[in-house]
Amino acid sequence: MHRFIRGEGYIPRPFRAGLLIALIFTVSLFTSNLFGQSQGPGIRMLDELLNNGTVTLTAAGNGDSSGFAVEGVISNTTENRININVNIKDGIYLKNSGAGQNMVAVQVFLYDGRYYSDGSSYFIIIQPRGSISVVFNAFCANFDLDNPSSSQSFSISSMPANIMNIASRMGKFAVDNFDSDMDYTAAMQLALWRVQGHTRTEIFRKFDFDDDDWDLSAKIMSYM
Repeated sequence: MHRFIRGEGYIPRPFRAGLLIALIFTVSLFTSNLFGQSQGPGIRMLDELLNNGTVTLTAAGNGDSSGFAVEGVISNTTENRININVNIKDGIYLKNSGAGQNMVAVQVFLYDGRYYSDGSSYFIIIQPRGSISVVFNAFCANFDLDNPSSSQSFSISSMPANIMNIASRMGKFAVDNFDSDMDYTAAMQLALWRVQGHTRTEIFRKFDFDDDDWDLSAKIMSYM
């Protein structure tokens, strides 16, 4: 049993990874004329699309520290349908407009957790000039700051050098364990804070985890 701790600026997480996977409804798409890659666009990476202006993002916190902690809207600025990979390989850095935590996001889903699959890839779809509501699987980057609230918006920014390596490892771990029922939400958050020098005792005062989470976070920290 997990003991949820309410430290300053932290609230219990409503989603852990195992629940996240269970809540996602996968729609398998086999109709090539409608969605298939033979007649449609390839599957693109979100960071690339944001960097070149193909899509825009508005996003805000929801009070959570980890998991489905950032909600937003992605808009397609083009006349073409866009398929976006749900996995963000190296993570993206979401800079907080206020005094709350900045976030590292490693996955993006439709607002209710759904995504599409062609049997080998997982993606979300934005129609030409369309917009979709999304939720990010994201983690707090700044241990000493409060959880991001709905009044605090985010913008895309460069990943800080001190967490660039762990963000990449977290992204790869999420990709490799996409179909797993492993509960890794707490471990991801621990890994992100541990590499910044925060101790087990220090973290436990604010954030709930168990021995399995701690051990898994060590594996994520060295994941290749």
